[in-house]
Amino acid sequence: MINRRRCVVLALILGVAVVSCEAKEPQNEATSLSVALAPYQDNAMLVNAKHLGLEGKHGVELNLVSMAWEDIVPAIASAGRTVDVGFGSLTEFLTKYEKLNAGAADPVVFVQPLYVYHGGGFIGFDNVLSPLSAEELKDPEKLREVLRLRVGAQKKSFYEMILYTLAERAGVPVESLSVFDISMNDGLLALQSASIDLSAAGLTQMTEARKRGGRLIIATEDTGFADVTGFICRASVLQEKRASIEALVSMWFESVDYVFSDLSRNSGATLSYLQEKAATRYTVEEFRAALSQESLPRSLRELDEQILAPGSRFDFNRLAREISSYLVRTGAIDSAPPVPTPLLSARAG
Repeated sequence: MINRRRCVVLALILGVAVVSCEAKEPQNEATSLSVALAPYQDNAMLVNAKHLGLEGKHGVELNLVSMAWEDIVPAIASAGRTVDVGFGSLTEFLTKYEKLNAGAADPVVFVQPLYVYHGGGFIGFDNVLSPLSAEELKDPEKLREVLRLRVGAQKKSFYEMILYTLAERAGVPVESLSVFDISMNDGLLALQSASIDLSAAGLTQMTEARKRGGRLIIATEDTGFADVTGFICRASVLQEKRASIEALVSMWFESVDYVFSDLSRNSGATLSYLQEKAATRYTVEEFRAALSQESLPRSLRELDEQILAPGSRFDFNRLAREISSYLVRTGAIDSAPPVPTPLLSARAG
């Protein structure tokens, strides 16, 4: 009897030890993700995944790694796998596609579109040209009138890309464009001295132009052009951690939806992160103004409506083709890379 009791006690002790060991098992690598983000107002939405406890909901532990925007692609491409997933621009991805993936057995892939930057545009003064509507920018005659002007835009920039795209739509040879390689700040000064007629501008330059009697003549969003940002990773990471990356996409949209459901009250975690990490310190109103330059869908359904559906406002496939066309025409790449296939969409379930 005593021996039997000893055996029972021993078995119980061993059982507790096994449970204890199991409780101390490290997080399964397939259910953890290291995610690179830049301290910008858009990327920073993701910090709400932790704030809202979404990691527990989706069963994926996130390690958010802040780094400069320009360091994200090299970190993803690193053979040492610095991070698993990161934010990336479609324009930058297509521009670097050949060099990133030449002969690579494990290529970098643009895995999921998330949002678009469509802010800024081209500023000028009323005596040169009146502001053009989205409908007028579809009129070849109006486009040809604009494209005869002297325009300031940095070479190989998002804004030069817009000009080339408009020229192609209007049937105007890009070689005939008068585009001057100039920064946006210098462009504002050149406008005032009448050295150029239009200048590329972001939010800061548009604000300054209005103070000096200038106006936004062409809004980027009215051209139908935009820069799509999404998640990038290596093909091997996508294969190994597909379910976790799908969960990450869900956490992103839930985070964005939370902030936009009441931006004044729900931007605290995002603004705290930016206060600590970003060069720009935002008030709530400044945060709101910065986000007005972008379209951030709050769900897969909105993503489809705004970006993924053929003919949508920022048609992903069209933008990818137009960006590639610009890159090939300017000699930045030799041939157009394949259009990335989104991991998730509402239509695909």
